[in-house]
This record gives sequence, structure tokens and C-alpha cells, in this order.
Amino acid sequence: MLNKVKNNFRYLILPTLIVLFCLNTTNTNAISTKNVLFISSYSPSFITFDDQLNGICDSIDSNYEVQIEYMDIKKFNDEEFRKNFYNLIKFKTKNYRKYDGIILGDDAALDFALNNLELFKNTAVVFLGISDEDNIKRAMESNINGGVIENPSISENLNLIHNLFNENKNLILISGDESKYKKEIDEFYSFKSKYKNFNYKNIVIPDKIDESFLSKLSNIDKNKDVVLYLHPYIINSPKDLYIYESVETISKYIDAPMFTTLNYNLYDNMVGGKVVSHYEQSTLASKLLKSILDDKVNTKQLITSDEANVWCFNYDNLVKYNIQENKLPKNSIIINKPIPFFEKYKELIFPVTFTLIGLVCIIIALLIHTHKTLKHKEELNKSKKIAEDANIAKSNFIVNISHELRTPVTVISSANQLLSILLSKETLHNDDKILSNLNIISQNSNRLIRLINNVIDVAKFDCGFYNLKLKNIDIISFIENTVLSVIPYAKSKKLNIIFDTNVEELNMCVDPEKIERIVLNLLSNAIKFSSEGEYIFATIIADKNNFNFIVQDNGVGIDEANLNKIFEKFTQIDSVFTRQNEGSGIGLSIVKSFVKLHQGTISVNSKLGEGSSFIVSLPINSTLTTDDDLEIPSNLNSASIELSDIFK
Repeated sequence: MLNKVKNNFRYLILPTLIVLFCLNTTNTNAISTKNVLFISSYSPSFITFDDQLNGICDSIDSNYEVQIEYMDIKKFNDEEFRKNFYNLIKFKTKNYRKYDGIILGDDAALDFALNNLELFKNTAVVFLGISDEDNIKRAMESNINGGVIENPSISENLNLIHNLFNENKNLILISGDESKYKKEIDEFYSFKSKYKNFNYKNIVIPDKIDESFLSKLSNIDKNKDVVLYLHPYIINSPKDLYIYESVETISKYIDAPMFTTLNYNLYDNMVGGKVVSHYEQSTLASKLLKSILDDKVNTKQLITSDEANVWCFNYDNLVKYNIQENKLPKNSIIINKPIPFFEKYKELIFPVTFTLIGLVCIIIALLIHTHKTLKHKEELNKSKKIAEDANIAKSNFIVNISHELRTPVTVISSANQLLSILLSKETLHNDDKILSNLNIISQNSNRLIRLINNVIDVAKFDCGFYNLKLKNIDIISFIENTVLSVIPYAKSKKLNIIFDTNVEELNMCVDPEKIERIVLNLLSNAIKFSSEGEYIFATIIADKNNFNFIVQDNGVGIDEANLNKIFEKFTQIDSVFTRQNEGSGIGLSIVKSFVKLHQGTISVNSKLGEGSSFIVSLPINSTLTTDDDLEIPSNLNSASIELSDIFK
């Protein structure tokens, strides 16, 4: 049984290998690249080159590889050049690669091939753009496979002009030199007997434009004349008149319907006509070569200008000269024609319509949402008003309760002072315990007063009820006295306060009570957070416009991350402003508010473990008040209250 399987397997191997070989061979042949050499008579800058190359590339597929050689006969046309070009093509065809096909562009390239046919043995050769009749005849008698002839369509354009302007008009042919264009001019005049309603005239474009020629152009009248323009470029002349130059000149001086035989002229005043198209020529020549190489078609084929030339018109000039499209030949190409809106954007209309509908729906939804949002906002405003009223009521409550608290505290303080006076007159004043308790009563009374004052101030700021009581004072002396009143408290903590100023006298209009509390609060903070033996510096620096008061210490400092928080209400920073020293956390907030009331600023520079520096900057304002009698608050009593939380 095993031997039978082996024999059957042996019989299957050979057919399988044959099939795989055939498939591989077929695939290899299918994707094999064909090499084509395009020999151009001119250079890449020549007017026809781009259209010729585009026509070739658009007509063949990716299995073709095209190489180009330029004869550039407008620059090189002597015997030495022809010899060198021959050696170049010989080297490429013999040593570089074998070409499957050759495309010859224009007469010079065909003439070169006809004179050197040995270079292209067993190679398919086609041509395009050929107008020399002798070369065409020689080519069809040689081994060249055929190509495309280039001739202007004189008769077709004259027939069209007759159909469009069937009335007495002057029919003017503008051409090059009569000796060069004799065949075309003779064909033009041959229509005199056919269309007798026209008056025939020929204007020759000179090698150099002169006044006589321009005068002839200026006399052309759009109501009387129709022009047929024959492209005038002479390849071998040293005074070549290029196509664009002649058209530009003619268009400036002629305002009449002008028909043309070349598609490069279809701008300015050119209407169009049956024109030579080098793109169409190269397309037809490439398709001919492709049929020879791919379909193995070996018959010679000569494509005439009737097949290669195309009807092409400029829409703008058709409208300008009132020429109707339905009178033009079928399959005419019309350039510059506006595309109808719905045809131009037919692929966009459907999605754009749905997009617009979607946008309308979105807009409607947004309007509904906006209406609801506004309604909701009104409700929020009502709620906000209720909350603000409640907040004001809360602040009023705080003010009222604070006043209620301050009254008994004031009584306690007054009684304590009276008791101290009485004890000082008796023998009991030596009792240390009584004096100690009295100090405790006094200290805590001051702390309660300070707390209540701060709460009242915060409430007033929240309600917007705070006003300054401005006085004109010597602020240097005032602050110096305030600082001196703190020195005993600093010494009790074994700290040193140093006061310094760069000016000895400065009159400013300020609220003395607020300035005093600013100074005392800043000094109180510096004392609380400094260690024994350290120095606290209270410095005044004033210039022409600004007054600066600086309190600097070498204490524990503040972490940079917390610098922006220290001026907020009820804020305490861990390890710096502790509840051990300050219970409410509103002292610096009040200081900032007092500074702001004076249109000033307060800032802080601090580094953890290295101390802090608070800078109060006020604009200098020396406006006099009506109250010249200044009653300076008791610095000692104020200091006792503002520094009351330093001692336990």
C-alpha cells in the first residue's frame, strides 16, 4: 500500500512543477519592463516639450520606462554636433541598454533617425510632430513603423468661420514669411472661389516688429474683419519669432475675432479653432508604439493632422464676440468655461446640506440651552442675593455679639486698673500672688480685646463699612514711638529691636490708629517667631514718591509654597503660625486690609529657617486735614493689647 502511494506521488510531482514553471514564466513576462527612448529635437524649455512628454507618460503604463535625449537643434546644428549625438545614441543602444521602442519628436529627430537607421535595427520606431513631406515619405519607405503628421487645419477653420460669419467681412490671414508658409497661404487663397462673401487678405509677421506692421494690426476692425492666425515659428532661422511673443503683440493691437491653428494661442483675443495639439500627437504616437510592442501590430500607420488636431475654444472670447456654442463642431473642447454651480459642487451639496441642517439643529439646541441657562442664572442670582443677605446678617451678628463681649471685658479691665491703684496705696501691694493674678487678669483682658477688635475689623471689611480717619502727622516720629513702645516686650523675650530711618521727618496724611496697628502686628509676628538673642530690624526707607516700612527678623521663616496664604483670613501655616501663638489667624489679613485702605501694598520675602522680611509700601500723601489737633493714641496701651498674645 505504501509503495502505491509513493508511485502516485511521483506521478503528481512532474505536472505540478510544469504548471509552477509556466505560471512563473507568465508572471515574469507580465511584469517585464520595456525601455523606451524619446529623442526630442529641442530642449526641455521648448514650448512643445512638456505637452509631448505628458502625452507619452499618460498613454503608457508603469511597465514602460522612458528615457530622454535632447538634440537642442536651436543651439547645436552643425556637423560636429550631429557626429557627437550619433556617438551618444550609438553608445546607449549598443553598450548601455537595448531599447524596445524609440519615439522621435519633430522633424530634426526623424531626419537624424533616417540618416542613421543602423542604430535602430530590430527596434520599433514611431514619430510625432512631423511636417516635412520628404521625411514623411522616406520614413514610410524605411523600417520606421509610422507616426503622426503635423499640419495646420486651414480648410477646417475657414469652413467654421464661414458658418459663423456668413456675411461680407474681411478675412485676414496672419502668417510668417510667405516663402516659408507658401503652402498654407496658397490653401487660404484657394477658398476665394468657394466663399466669395469674404474679402481675403494676408498680413505677414516680420522678423522684427516695426511700425508698419503695427499700423496694419491697428486698422483691423471687429465689425468688419475676422482673423485666422497661423503660428509663425521658424526653427532654423537666427531670428526666430516665438509663439508667445507674436501672440502678445497681436493681442495688444487687434480687437476682432481671431481664430488660430495652435492650442498655445488660446488666451487674450484668440477664439480658437481646430488646433495643433502636441499632447494629442504624443498620445497617438505612444499608443501606436504600445500596440506594436504589446499587441505585435507590424503594419505601418500614418496618422494625419485631421486625426491629431482638435477643436478647442476659449469661452471668454466666444462670449465676447457673441459666438454660440451650439454652432461649434461636436466634441469641441471649451477652456475657461464656468462650471455650473450644482455640477461643480454636486459631490459636496449632499453632505453640505446635511451639515447645514445639523448646524441649524445645533443652533436651535444652543438657543434652547441658552434660554435655560439664563433662567438658571436668574435663579442663581436670586440664590446669591439670599446668600449675600445671609452673610451680611452673619457679619452684623458678629459685630453685635462682639460688642456684647467687649462690654464686660472692658468692665473687667477697668476694675483691674482700679484694684491696682488701690493695692498700690495699701500694704498688700507687696503680695506677689495678688500682683501676679492681677497681671494675668490684665493680660487676658488685653487678649480678649485684641481678638474682639480683630473680629470687628474683619466684619467691617466684609460689609464694606470701613472708613479711614485721616490725619496729617509726622509719620517718622509716630512709627518710631510705636516701635519704642514694643522694646520692653521684646526684652522680656530676650530679643533686640533696632530702629533705623533714612529720613528724620516726613508729613503724611494717614489714619494713625491703622498705621499703629500695622506696625504693632508686624512687630508682634517678628517677636513670636524669633529665638532668644536674635535681632529684629524696623526700618523706614522713603523717597520722593513712596514710603516703605520694613520689619525683618532672623526667625523660623516661611515655606515658599505658603507665602501666598499668610494674608488670607483665618489662615495659619503649620510650624510657622501656630495656634500656640495666634488663635484667630486674622492679624496679617487685617494688616493687608489697612495697607490697602491707604492705597498701598504689602509683600513678604522669606525662606524657611532663615527669617522673614515684611515690606509695607505707601504712596506719600501730604494732604492737610481740617482737624489740626491730633490726638495720638496711647502707644503703651495699644502695644499691650496688640502684643497680648505673646505671653501666656
